[in-house]
Amino acid sequence: MKKLEVLLGAALLMAAPEAFADTVRRALVIAHNGSDDPALAPLRYADDDGVLWAETLKRLGVETTLLVDPDEPTRKGGSLVLKSAQAPTRAAVEQAVKRLQAATLADHAAGRQTDVLIVYVGHGNTDDAGRAYFTLADARLDRGSLYSELVDPLGADYVHVIADACRASGVVGSRGGTPDAAVLAELRGVLAREQLASRPHVGALFAESEDGETHEWSRIRAGVFSHVARSGLLGGADINGDGQVEYSELAAFVAASLHGVKGMPARLSVNAFAPTAEPRRPLVGPAPEGPRVTFPAGFEYARLSVEDAAGQRLVDVRRSPQQWTQILLPLRDVYWVRAPDAEARVTLAQLSSGTPELRPRELQERGPAEEALRRGLFAVPLDRSFYDEYVAAVGLVPVDFSHSFQPSVSSGARSPLAVAGPSHWTSRLELGLGAGRSPLGLAKFAAGPSLSWRTPSSMDLLYYGVRGAYGVTPLAARDGIRLHRFTVEGLVGLDRPANTPLFAEVGLGWGILGLTAPGFLQADTSVLTGHVAAGVTGRFAGMPVRLSAQVGLDRVTANGQTGMDRQYGLEISLRR
Repeated sequence: MKKLEVLLGAALLMAAPEAFADTVRRALVIAHNGSDDPALAPLRYADDDGVLWAETLKRLGVETTLLVDPDEPTRKGGSLVLKSAQAPTRAAVEQAVKRLQAATLADHAAGRQTDVLIVYVGHGNTDDAGRAYFTLADARLDRGSLYSELVDPLGADYVHVIADACRASGVVGSRGGTPDAAVLAELRGVLAREQLASRPHVGALFAESEDGETHEWSRIRAGVFSHVARSGLLGGADINGDGQVEYSELAAFVAASLHGVKGMPARLSVNAFAPTAEPRRPLVGPAPEGPRVTFPAGFEYARLSVEDAAGQRLVDVRRSPQQWTQILLPLRDVYWVRAPDAEARVTLAQLSSGTPELRPRELQERGPAEEALRRGLFAVPLDRSFYDEYVAAVGLVPVDFSHSFQPSVSSGARSPLAVAGPSHWTSRLELGLGAGRSPLGLAKFAAGPSLSWRTPSSMDLLYYGVRGAYGVTPLAARDGIRLHRFTVEGLVGLDRPANTPLFAEVGLGWGILGLTAPGFLQADTSVLTGHVAAGVTGRFAGMPVRLSAQVGLDRVTANGQTGMDRQYGLEISLRR
């Protein structure tokens, strides 16, 4: 049945993006900290956002052009995308558009469809006439020039505009500046009318708040909206598991992620306009092979983030308890996977070993504003219930759930969503304590420690390992006789079938059975032994534990006679 599910899932994943198989995606990312208004202080993290947007889109298989003027800390970060970056000037924008236009013409000649993402991060403002604009290093980009100089000349089949700036709603808002609710409301209407009337191939996504401001947060060194949107595109928003992110998914993910933020001066909300010519047109996906981490259904932590070794927050996600989630990661040598009270350091090579095992860590409180964002951001998961309610409320076209598939992981042929290696755990050492029937039935019971090593195999859900165990009858007979049993077995098992915390295993090996008394020792050193076990894994007092019931047989020679001796008992072990 599992094989059938894997084959079916692979077929569905191949069929789902068929309409977009010959689609080429490109992006133009523009990021600028500065403003031409002396009243507005420069932003701190727009350039960092630009770098992260470029890294994110490249990871998603999107050919990306980056226009940014990085500050010194951003340059010292040494991102590879900065090597080809140019300053965000009007001339650089014009050159980038010409290159994208030429590439689009070539794609169309080859029979390929084209999608272009335009991402702007920086200051927005309004001029004396109330016209909204984005700020470039040496110019302004208002609504008219956005369409006439960027969107229309591209000639792309679909254009997707993502903006994280003041007055974003006026240009397609905000990161500073004096709000004007009437101007914002009027310009939102202009955007909707223009798009619906004359540009059905254009979609847009941006955030704004009740007071016209969006927010940067020093803890993530990024704009809040940009960070949330990137987290969604990297997998957090893919609610139906098809490897693509549509407008309804990304908008619902952003809305869910911002829903719980309390205590801020104003509350962010998301605005999404899917292309009316194709409301379900995906922004990204499926992604090429690359770094990724999978959190299976039943994974003990719901609120998760991934940072790099320099502390740059890459992704955040809030999962519902039984939600399968796969997160794509920009290329790094080392990642930190963190929950509110636990973390794990994972190298790039270790990602192929499955879901990392998190260990407890200390919390750090940082004041009321930090606390409002820390507690509220990503406090609400994007589950099916939230998604359905949100999409119905805002009128977006929902994704197709009829072929929803969450792939099992194997090292064989992989679908676009598969992860190299096993899906949910890595090699483990376990120290256990067991008790059960005494060998040969010569005492009330026997008890003792065990040490096991288990590791996932290349076959889905299966594992193998080795187990050593020692048991002794703790209550000696009147004449001081004690029984000792030592075994070493190879193990083969089934772990977490159907995403349950259950397991079952079989062991086969060799053992020694000994009898000791004052001045007396007798032993059978050629015991053949085997057992079957089943049980459950979980956590107790924060510790990962494994509880199993075991039934086995020993082939024992005693008093010159060979026979089978039954074994049964219980064991509890702690995982490392």
